[in-house]
Amino acid sequence: MGWQPSRFLTDRAEAERAFQLAQQLGSVNAAAAELGTTWPSLRKAFTRHGLGMPARNPEAARQRAIAAARQRTGQPATPSLDPAFVALNPGALPARERSPAELYQWVRRDEQYATLGANVVVELYSESHAHKPTTRAWAIIRRADRNHRLAGQRASRPERRHADRADRTSRSHQPQERETVADAR
Repeated sequence: MGWQPSRFLTDRAEAERAFQLAQQLGSVNAAAAELGTTWPSLRKAFTRHGLGMPARNPEAARQRAIAAARQRTGQPATPSLDPAFVALNPGALPARERSPAELYQWVRRDEQYATLGANVVVELYSESHAHKPTTRAWAIIRRADRNHRLAGQRASRPERRHADRADRTSRSHQPQERETVADAR
């Protein structure tokens, strides 16, 4: 059947209606979602009909975000804990009453510490939750440097072991030689 132009591209009245909606909502993306099309399609229609681009409306965008958050609060953001798990693991849960989301995070963090260890969890957290991009980059670079250093240490390990063995054997022979010299006097 082939490509069909959108109704906004062919009909100026539809394009103007979409333009008004985009200005009202403060976003071409939001208007496209509401109209069941894509933002490139609307942008192309606005350009074709000489409408320009709608002005951004930060307040409308903020109101949409608040409304979306209100809708989400009715549904749990994280899976709930199994009551059997809660009954069998009272030590893994906090003392005060917490929301299911907090309980899930608490147990997940406990699992991470048990599985990965404290050093790894702290490193991962510093990489992914850094407030500044430079801090995140520093943590990632530090991890890469550490990996290179450890790889070098692993590569030279057999040589160090051989040197340690030779040193141990020479030390074990030295006291015997001293005893024989002392006995000869």
